[in-house]
Amino acid sequence: MATNIQIQNDPIYSLPHLYISGLNISIASTTILAIAPGQARDSNDNIDMPVGFPNLQGITEPAIQFQNYQPPLLINAATNGANGLDSGSLAASTQYAVYLIGDSRGYLPVAGILSLTSNAFPLLPQGYDSYRLLGFQATGGSSTFVYATSKPQNMVGALAYYNQPPISVLAGGTATSFTAIDLTTSSAVPTTTLQNVIVDLLVTFVPAAVGDTLQFRPTGSTATAGLVTITGATAGIAQSQYIQVIAGVGSSKPEIDYKVTSGSDSATVLVAGWTGVSNTAYPALV
Repeated sequence: MATNIQIQNDPIYSLPHLYISGLNISIASTTILAIAPGQARDSNDNIDMPVGFPNLQGITEPAIQFQNYQPPLLINAATNGANGLDSGSLAASTQYAVYLIGDSRGYLPVAGILSLTSNAFPLLPQGYDSYRLLGFQATGGSSTFVYATSKPQNMVGALAYYNQPPISVLAGGTATSFTAIDLTTSSAVPTTTLQNVIVDLLVTFVPAAVGDTLQFRPTGSTATAGLVTITGATAGIAQSQYIQVIAGVGSSKPEIDYKVTSGSDSATVLVAGWTGVSNTAYPALV
């Protein structure tokens, strides 16, 4: 009896939701970071962003070199734009988020970019419409990257935890200047001095007037622009949404700052989950 043998000629890859493969961050010089070859989905889980492999248009960036060597992608913080700092100049003793950015059409090569951790997202250069947070890097007192005192924190291997139901850390807040929220309230987030814990928040904002705002930033940040912001749509009507904020460290524990426009506004914040990253494969939080 004849036997039919089925051969699958074209492999089908089913890559995980919001995966990051490779793309480890390292310090190449006092102002340059290197992103190792690899690939990740963008933050909306819509496109793949490869480093060292062909994109949708068949472009490989960085180009493969002699004997199939795949060089890293370099971010020069002394410049602005793609493969640089998104705006301004590198500041001293400051935490930066390291992003991979891409063009969903595939015409522009995948690039890296640095942005302050207080920013909701990086300022994207013209033509780029996609991004993914890869990790964090701090500067020393001389406005440079110093490996001896600050190792990059990579999102590869980071673990996410969820609170069910979400845990309240602020009820009816009315502070009109930036005021810290203790994220360890009711054990919503474990006590740690680890930098850059990412918190998923369920926020309810009751604006006293249309256009009033509720803003967040990491505790310790002095940024006043590019912040995570909720804008009031209807006076006196509660509006709720999920947001993601990078926490700072205050009083030896993770905290975020908030403020509202008017003392008649009201902000309620619950922690729905958090993600911890460290210099090892898993977060040293629990």
